[in-house]
Amino acid sequence: MMRRSHGVLAALLAVSLLLAGCGAKGGTSSASSAGSAASAKGSSDSAAAKDVQTALSDGSAIVVDARSESTYSGWISGGNQLGGHIDGATNFSAGWLTCSYDDANNDEKMTRDDLLKKYMDDKQITKDSAVIVYDENGTDAVAVAGYFASQGLSSIKTFSLSDWTQPLVKYTNYQLYVPADVLHDLLDGKTVSEIPGSKPVVLEVSWGPEKESGYQDGHIPGAIHVNSDDFDDENRAYVLESDDVLVKLALSQGITSASTVIVTGDPIFSCRYATILRYLGVTNVFVLSGGVNAWTNAGYQLVTDEPTVTPATDFGCETPANPDVIDTVSETQKMLQESSYTLVDNRTKEEYEGKTSGYSYFDMAGRIEGAVYGYAGINTSGSMLYYRNIDGTMRNADEILSMWKTCGIDTANHLAFMCGGGYRAAEVYWDSLVMGLTDTSLFADGWCGWAQDGLPSVKG
Repeated sequence: MMRRSHGVLAALLAVSLLLAGCGAKGGTSSASSAGSAASAKGSSDSAAAKDVQTALSDGSAIVVDARSESTYSGWISGGNQLGGHIDGATNFSAGWLTCSYDDANNDEKMTRDDLLKKYMDDKQITKDSAVIVYDENGTDAVAVAGYFASQGLSSIKTFSLSDWTQPLVKYTNYQLYVPADVLHDLLDGKTVSEIPGSKPVVLEVSWGPEKESGYQDGHIPGAIHVNSDDFDDENRAYVLESDDVLVKLALSQGITSASTVIVTGDPIFSCRYATILRYLGVTNVFVLSGGVNAWTNAGYQLVTDEPTVTPATDFGCETPANPDVIDTVSETQKMLQESSYTLVDNRTKEEYEGKTSGYSYFDMAGRIEGAVYGYAGINTSGSMLYYRNIDGTMRNADEILSMWKTCGIDTANHLAFMCGGGYRAAEVYWDSLVMGLTDTSLFADGWCGWAQDGLPSVKG
């Protein structure tokens, strides 16, 4: 392993952290001001594989993967050649320091610095912690080490993953979240082993017609716009439309059961429509990890020209081919009586307690008796604070499972995820698939569907 001098490390720290604030919009980011603090504290030492093994066995240091979440989860992506992570390592991506983020305008009302500190707390990294930060390119680990130094940590080592000889761990279905560079390769006609079929159908899901949704201002090349109103029933508080409507919508986009589809947009929108397509019977459905921002964060351009869509006439199978993916209100009523079933409520705490409905267009507040609080976000129905990283990617699976454990959610049970109307819960459902949980479903109509049917509920 090549050992870097302290002088080189210090220079890299200063440069990488100076760049950290360049992606922030609408406010300053403390990540960008960390460079001077990091340089003042000096640089980190190099660790050997045996140091990492010792840290994992005795807990003497926290091992941190500084690469992207996609690479951590299993993809060979972003210039990295080793998909997966060291068993027992947590993640803190260098990309979190530089990705686009609006400090002043966001659902969580938190700055980049607030979020990065929260992630440190989630991973139990304190100023007294010893950490070993690894990467493949020699710069990601330096950037993260510099940020940790700016937060008061003094025992920091970096490690090159190329020196690791043990097998790496991958999420069971990591491929269900596709990184931006892999989508770019597919659009260029390249073959990707995890994505079967020919060039995929790319969809961008958002609320509103093409002009109002922002689609015409710029979208991923070839992406077909999908207005969420087209699969929601606006006359019933935007709960899911009938199966007939859903099939007709898919056909209008040229989608059949044999299509390969990659859905983009904000993850709660893309995961919801991906789940619908999976329910109907499309076998190869994937979601762009991190949403459209991941595309621009990767340096790719958006376009304004609209693709020509050739509708399909035959879906290719009876629909829904996978009815167990989405639960109806009546099915949920029945399953609530079963001991091996857990209804997970992915709303804000205030919604769960019945203090607010969570929606301006729906005034009924409360929760389904027996539903277990499973977190989602804070403040608004758009926040997914507890399931997403700052760059819009999926939170570390170990942390999600640990959070569920504190809620009393037993993954040995069938887990049905719900929220107000199926968007937030769809993202959690997709995460469960990525983690390899097979006995899960989406209660798509959620609280809005339950309350409109006049079924019993509780508050408090």
